[in-house]
Amino acid sequence: MLADRISMVSHASRVLGAMLLPAMAVAPVHAGIGDWHGDGNAQVRLIAAGLGADGRIAAGIEIALDPGWKTYWRTPGDAGIAPLIDFSSSTNVRAPVEVGFPVPLRYDDGYAVTNVYENNVVLPITVEVIDPHMPTRLALLLDIGVCAEICVPEHYEMTLDVVPGEIDATSEAIIAGARASLAGDPKPGVLDVGGIVRTGGTEKRPVFEVDIIAPHPDRAEVFVEGPVDWYPSVPKLITVDDTRAVFGVEFSRLGSRTPIGGNDFTVTVVSDGKAIQDTVKLD
Repeated sequence: MLADRISMVSHASRVLGAMLLPAMAVAPVHAGIGDWHGDGNAQVRLIAAGLGADGRIAAGIEIALDPGWKTYWRTPGDAGIAPLIDFSSSTNVRAPVEVGFPVPLRYDDGYAVTNVYENNVVLPITVEVIDPHMPTRLALLLDIGVCAEICVPEHYEMTLDVVPGEIDATSEAIIAGARASLAGDPKPGVLDVGGIVRTGGTEKRPVFEVDIIAPHPDRAEVFVEGPVDWYPSVPKLITVDDTRAVFGVEFSRLGSRTPIGGNDFTVTVVSDGKAIQDTVKLD
């Protein structure tokens, strides 16, 4: 299962981090791996594989969580705090910095259903540099929620310098593992999103139906994201056959200024250990 792959990547990354910590105590951090930051239940660091021939830096934000603690996906769910990621103070960087989010775990505590990461997660980032012959400084401001029985907002500030010509093999392996946990492109006729239509609800709480194609669609897990000021419920299975399923999802638009009509929705489908992400437009 994809969640197992994520856990394996996280465990491997955490082991690598543990191996590196003693060396960090007696020697300067090498160019591709930054210091850990944070003295609470989560520590964060920047890692970078180096500058590629395409003029881009493959890098990542690594978050290590204490046992029993969680942080949130880009769309938290019924509760939680969405991460705020700011690279605007970086130098020799062409905005925007592209941030990837591995597929989350859907966690039901009996009161709310949230989309979370546990243990260790790496958010892979792609940075386009302005001048590939000059050093690049990645400067990150990060705000996340770190939660167990309580939820604590945490703020981190850190930098990492990337020098042209230097490749960090350890970071490269960690980032490659994180990219393997991202949702891929749709596979037409195999793992795909057919479309989205509005089926009812009110203006403040509209209801939509999402059509998906998947192997064993009755066991598929679906995440639906709309405009940034709309808040989705957990999609519920409505109908299913051998290859297709329809899921219903309600959005809360309380306080939203984004009208209904022509909206883009991001749909992530997880089935049989594979995941795809597609953007579909509401007619």
